Amino acid sequence: MANSSVPSIAIIDDHELVREGLASLIAGGEAPVGRLVYCGVSPNDAAAHSPQIALLDVDLGPGSARLADSVTELMQAGARVLLISAFEDAVAVRAAMTAGALGFVPKRASVDVLREALETVAAGEFYLSVDLAAILASAAESPELSPRELDVLRLYASGLKLTAVANQLGISPHTAKEYLDRVRSKYALVGRTARTRTELYVEANRDGLLESGR
Repeated sequence: MANSSVPSIAIIDDHELVREGLASLIAGGEAPVGRLVYCGVSPNDAAAHSPQIALLDVDLGPGSARLADSVTELMQAGARVLLISAFEDAVAVRAAMTAGALGFVPKRASVDVLREALETVAAGEFYLSVDLAAILASAAESPELSPRELDVLRLYASGLKLTAVANQLGISPHTAKEYLDRVRSKYALVGRTARTRTELYVEANRDGLLESGR
């Protein structure tokens, strides 16, 4: 395949069948969209190949880096990032767009849509699809939590009982509950349900609040 006429592309997805299917669509046939330089699950490894475009799955599975961090790493390696996913996680997609991703394509999209998105991103332009517009319009805001509310949330979401959370922070169980109630209320104010421990964990994890660096 001739090579300077098409951009170098990295495919980053945690499902082998999806990766191989995308690779065939992108680099195969008589009119390839790109020249494949990486096809795997690691944004770090992909960045090492300095692709011009990175086709990045929104969810790379347990233990993967935050999406926004992966976008930043790929951009620092010179890649323009196009997101792809079977699920429309509005919070994660919006964070990735803020980090600098240039578009989003759902995995149910047609080959023609994927080709158009890749060509748009290759030109350094933002690909605003109907799907992305809907995601950004519906993306819920993240609540502003105080440092103490964040401490209580992290410990409680990690599985500790409220009394254990209170003991670890040197406060009363009643005070710990007040902080937790404030967290739930703040999530409710931005339209996100977080009544149970599981719901709190899911919402806080989406916001990146459970990571030690935050």
